[in-house]
Amino acid sequence: MSYPTTSDLLLSWSPFLLILSIAIIAFYLYLVGPARTKFIDAKPVSNWKKTLFISGIILFFLAEGSPVNQLGHYLFLVHMTQQSIIYLAVPPLILSGIPSWLIKPFFKNHHSYRVFSLFTKPLISILLFNTIFSFYHIPFIFDTIMGNMFYMNLSIIVLLPTAFMMWWPIFSPIEGVGTLKPLYKIAYIFGMGILLTPACALIIFSESFLYETYLGLPRLFGISLLDDQQSGGIIMKIMQEIIYGSIIFFTFFQWVKYDRKKTEELDRYNIEQASKFN
Repeated sequence: MSYPTTSDLLLSWSPFLLILSIAIIAFYLYLVGPARTKFIDAKPVSNWKKTLFISGIILFFLAEGSPVNQLGHYLFLVHMTQQSIIYLAVPPLILSGIPSWLIKPFFKNHHSYRVFSLFTKPLISILLFNTIFSFYHIPFIFDTIMGNMFYMNLSIIVLLPTAFMMWWPIFSPIEGVGTLKPLYKIAYIFGMGILLTPACALIIFSESFLYETYLGLPRLFGISLLDDQQSGGIIMKIMQEIIYGSIIFFTFFQWVKYDRKKTEELDRYNIEQASKFN
């Protein structure tokens, strides 16, 4: 196989994903804008939340619908960068950008609500994604998926919803529906990191190249097979640490802010009660 040319990369943009991404963003802006009055208890959505949602859609498109996807078939490290973006960065952004009133109607059906509640329980959701993701990187499974377009698309269809389920206990748009308390969120994120580590360690510390998919392909930028593999595992681990660490910091900050607010409210109440008896 020859090196991908500039023309090959320019032609590797996905018109379908581009149109789909634009359509999703436009529909979202319509729902949180002109159509907001059709929803019960709808409130204006801040520009920050809109930015988060739109950023999630754009990141998904750049990872899966741009030349990055084509490069991922030549370099394992690029493929792992894609994986990090799609499953570790996109779901938190999209969930953070969805207002509660927009998603509440989907929970009116008690049967679907029970099923969803089951799969977003912290223990189930965290094990479900990380187990499937680890199996995905078993060499013979990975090679089978990467060698067939149908299997590649199927893997995204399976992994992306489970990634959203895993992130739900932390970024649930609806307060009280699967949401963990701040301290539990921090412990949950640590658990996510621990469960993802074995797959990264297998890739990073293997002394032989694991994936036949990349054998015989042109070595872009002069990166050797083993260096490519180890770099892919390192990139996944670094991006995981950055994303998880940032969320832990934000969660801790919100926890401290909430705790301080509750303390101030309690102090104010105690002062008011004391003043009544003076």
